[in-house]
Amino acid sequence: MAKKDEKIVNENSCGCTIDDLMDDKPNNRSKKPKINDDSLCATRDSDMEFFVDPDPEKVSLKFYQNRFTDGLPIIPPTRERVNRFLNYTHHDSGDVLAILPPKMGQATSEKVAINAVMAGCLPSFQPVVEHMIKAVSEDKFNLTGVNATTHPVSICTIINGPLIDEIGMNATVGCLGPGNLANATIGRALRFCLANIAGAIPGVGDHATHGSPAKYSYCFAENEKENPWDSLHVERGFNPQESTVTVIAAESPHNVNDHRSQSAEDLLDTIIHTATTAGCNNSHVPGELLVIMSPEHAETIQQDGWSKKDVQKYIHKNSSLLTVLADRGGRVLDEKNIIKGKVRITRSPKDVVLVVAGGPGRHTMISHGFGGGSESVTIPITL
Repeated sequence: MAKKDEKIVNENSCGCTIDDLMDDKPNNRSKKPKINDDSLCATRDSDMEFFVDPDPEKVSLKFYQNRFTDGLPIIPPTRERVNRFLNYTHHDSGDVLAILPPKMGQATSEKVAINAVMAGCLPSFQPVVEHMIKAVSEDKFNLTGVNATTHPVSICTIINGPLIDEIGMNATVGCLGPGNLANATIGRALRFCLANIAGAIPGVGDHATHGSPAKYSYCFAENEKENPWDSLHVERGFNPQESTVTVIAAESPHNVNDHRSQSAEDLLDTIIHTATTAGCNNSHVPGELLVIMSPEHAETIQQDGWSKKDVQKYIHKNSSLLTVLADRGGRVLDEKNIIKGKVRITRSPKDVVLVVAGGPGRHTMISHGFGGGSESVTIPITL
């Protein structure tokens, strides 16, 4: 009985890699007839194999059985589709953009395109995904640790600059949720690259105890039009007319609901109280904290005369918890981080990564980082 079951599994699985699948050459039967060909008048079931793309359900199942997907349906990465994506890059298909741990896979432009196709991206998204791959490969980001940890950390991608409108990204209402093609598929493409190139497959190269819904896709744009302060990329030294990608290791976002506070200090105290929790990585290893503030919350604070640096300083100074609560994580507390029996969750005001995004509503989102185990990276997107 066991052998029979094994045979069925083998029949449903092609047992090959993405590279093998992409090496398939079209046969003569795939040639399309002329539009006036009489054979089109009498369509047979078998005709669909030659005149349309492969059955997406069958391809999705095969790729899923080979652990190439996130469990959701994919777009079959045909040679024609992949070539369309490669038309949007200045790299040759075989150019190695980065080496991705833990498998130390070579992220070529073609392999990135294959995964972007699978994720449902449009061809014009190819340069964005390529730059995301370059950013996460920088040493200070520590992709090895981010991929291998039992912590539910994901990779959040933040886009800034004119490219937001050019590719139709969502920076306003529901920017962290479903409904936008660019946000959803660009984030998903990164996850596919991490699994299929880097080897970060759950239980193999990715050892997160529970995982996280943010590992499906965690990508959005900053709402620069309603931001009363400098946007993230300008804060980090880039020109407002430059487009950039920022990657930061972060947990799934947690809501801060404050509809009553009318002063900057009261509102920030609510945010600080929500962020300062025992059990987060930052509690025993201070590091970056992602604060995604709604335009309404940002306006309340700015109208009180507070600059962005004022906000970052205040959050850093006041986000601390008792040592007895902080000292329950995976590492022994560093004595230099203990001040009067308390530990701050950030190392400096710069660790407070503050962006403005979202639509109407008095909400802010908090995403704890990977403690001091990873540093966010911002690089320009060159087209």
